[in-house]
Amino acid sequence: MTHKIRILPSGHEFATEGRSSVLQAGLLEGLNLDHLCATGSCGKCTARLLEGELQRLRPHDFRLNEAQKSAGWFLMCCHGAASDLLIEAHESGTAADIPEQRITGRVARLQMLQDQVMQLSIRTPRSRGLQFLAGQGITLHIDGMRPIHLPIASCPCDAIQLRFHVRRRPGEPFSELLFERLKKGREVVISGPRGDFTLQEESHRPIVFVAWETGFAPVASLIEHVIQKDAEREIHLYWLSQYPQGHYQANQCRAWEDALERFFFHPVDLRPVGEHTFASTFRRITDSHAPLAGWDLYLAIPVTEQYQAGRMLLDAGLPPEQMKVALMPHA
Repeated sequence: MTHKIRILPSGHEFATEGRSSVLQAGLLEGLNLDHLCATGSCGKCTARLLEGELQRLRPHDFRLNEAQKSAGWFLMCCHGAASDLLIEAHESGTAADIPEQRITGRVARLQMLQDQVMQLSIRTPRSRGLQFLAGQGITLHIDGMRPIHLPIASCPCDAIQLRFHVRRRPGEPFSELLFERLKKGREVVISGPRGDFTLQEESHRPIVFVAWETGFAPVASLIEHVIQKDAEREIHLYWLSQYPQGHYQANQCRAWEDALERFFFHPVDLRPVGEHTFASTFRRITDSHAPLAGWDLYLAIPVTEQYQAGRMLLDAGLPPEQMKVALMPHA
């Protein structure tokens, strides 16, 4: 049976069915509900029942006192809906709403996505996931190395299993560690989240994403989030690469294109492996999506290219507030 859940004070509504938890159903609808562990250990997803009836799905370690229980407070991760619900819960709207966190985790998996691109998966403790918004990144701390910024490739709906994409760069200490010596189980520390390359939640305009190489990581996180919020929204992804077979998750992009009527994937091979230049690619974007005032644009490209891209888009009529640029020293 399907039940409707309405959240105050935002007024957001979503549906849940079966034995899905309130938290799981909300996250899968693209809502930024506060949570960390999602297992009943931390208490971060506490909400208050105003109307309706809950069903308890699992026991939890976090304890609410009797006054809280009497006032209707419950853990969204451990309860489902037994009827339509009206609840009070906090949602993070911007990067400024997310608290600074420092978490010790472990390397869970190292997976080659392409000859020169590694996917690093880090698992946080069961009781301490990372709360973040789609498109944000973290600072990774490994003993003996300077901290490094990494965009998160995974969806905020999974706060415990975090994924990152890293290109091999000869002579760079972190790259050499990752590709040659890092082992599963290694303890690492992450701090963050970092950055405001996040979705403009109240906008319903169609979106153009431009990713350069591993700039695809934060863009993939954002795309998953947009799809959860509105699968009918028009999305164009331009993925630029100067490497042979550089679109290392092209199958994922084509799967989105096959499943979604209004998702369009544009792989672009730049010189020297292709015929396109950076400037010609952005002329194509400005011509294809004119007038740009009707679009939101998200750029995950190296800082060396950001000025040129931004100037071309603004000159073509894109309002500055409708463009977001990721912090990508290189991709």
